Amino acid sequence: MIPTVEFPTQFVQAVEALHHIIPSGCSPQNIHIVGDSAGGNLALALLSHMLHPIDNVPPISLASRIGGIFLMSPWVSLTGDTGSHFVNDSFDIVGTKTFAYCGRKVLEDVPNSLRMYLEISKAPDTWFKGIDKLVSRILITAGGVECLRNDIVQVSHKISKIHSEVILIVQDNGVHNDPFYDFLAGERHLGDLTPKILVWLCQGLKGSKEED
Repeated sequence: MIPTVEFPTQFVQAVEALHHIIPSGCSPQNIHIVGDSAGGNLALALLSHMLHPIDNVPPISLASRIGGIFLMSPWVSLTGDTGSHFVNDSFDIVGTKTFAYCGRKVLEDVPNSLRMYLEISKAPDTWFKGIDKLVSRILITAGGVECLRNDIVQVSHKISKIHSEVILIVQDNGVHNDPFYDFLAGERHLGDLTPKILVWLCQGLKGSKEED
C-alpha cells in the first residue's frame, strides 16, 4: 500500500476485518488466516497487537482460539542485512536490494515504538508469550534459497518455544513464495511444498467443522 498509505493503515484494516467477521457469527476457531510475504508480516503484526495492544487501535478479544495461521515466506526482516540475504541473493526471485529498498520505504515514518510489529525477526523471545492461547495451529514455510530463509527459521524457532503446534517447512531449492509458481508458471506437476500446504489447510478446516 506504500506510498499511497502508510503503517498502520493496513494493520487497522485487518483488525477491523476481524471485528466484522467475529460478531457476524463466525467462531474464531473457524477462521484461518493466510498471508504470504508482506501478508505474512501483516498476520504476525495482527498477532502482535493481540499480545501487545497498540494505542489508538481497537483491541481484539477472542472467545476461543483462531483455527490456524499459515505464513508463506513471511517478510519478517525489512532490512535485508542477514546472512541468507547475501548467500541467496543470486538465487532468489526477489533480491536483497529489492527487499532492502521496500523495507526502507515501509519503515520510513514508522516510530521506533512500532517497528517491532513490522520487524518480527528483531523481537525478543518473550514477544510471543501467550500466542498459544490465541491460535490453535501455525504453519510457516520458506524457500531453501530465498533471501529471507534464515530470518523465517529464526522467527519460527522463537514461536515454537511457546507454541507446540508450529510446523516449519523449508522447501529444498525453493524461492520466495515458491508455491505460487506451480500455478503462475503453468507447471504440470506441483512442487513438493504445495501438497503439504493443502493437507495442512484441509486438516484445519476439517477440525473446525467437527468442533462445530
